[in-house]
Amino acid sequence: MTRFAPAIATATLVLLCAAAPAAPEANAPPLDPDWPCQQIKIDHMSLATMWAGPPLGTFADDWQNYPKAAALADRLAERRIPVDQAQAEIKAFADAAGVQRKTELLAFTAGIFSLLDQERFSVIQGLDRFGRRQKSYAAQIRGEITDLHNEQDAPHPDQQKIEKLSQQVYWDTRVFKDRDGMVTYACFVPDEIEHRMFQLAGTVSNLLP
Repeated sequence: MTRFAPAIATATLVLLCAAAPAAPEANAPPLDPDWPCQQIKIDHMSLATMWAGPPLGTFADDWQNYPKAAALADRLAERRIPVDQAQAEIKAFADAAGVQRKTELLAFTAGIFSLLDQERFSVIQGLDRFGRRQKSYAAQIRGEITDLHNEQDAPHPDQQKIEKLSQQVYWDTRVFKDRDGMVTYACFVPDEIEHRMFQLAGTVSNLLP
């Protein structure tokens, strides 16, 4: 019995769980086998779910033609700026816009939505890449476990080889679990970006004339 035996049993359980995604809810989008998060994968935000103001119309495409609104959108898309500070800057921007208040605010809204949606989609793509790497890594470890079991069941087991394979499975599984732990926070980032957009959109809506 190798000293890594308990770890091998744990590794097998971990990898079996990783290979079995949860069943989708009724009417939910099809599951992506590479998606590493518990949250449902949605590639892009929906402005309609968070914007109570008037239709953005052409601003959705030409918001960059409004330099002041575009500059503010670019600044406030940075999540390091606290939401309360961003809301104060939006109010100051609206007050300074004068008769162009509505135009500038709608251009800003289109801009901040476009930028945050792009950032969120980049995070989604990064999580997809991580999921594919973890899936490949899990397959590698399952192969190592199979090799280990085959050697253990051989007519004349090579104890040195068994110890080496056991150690490999142990360390690879530990890395696999550590990576899964690190991605937990990243899985919440798309939701955080969406919540930021919802808060800023509500601020703008309340400032419209």
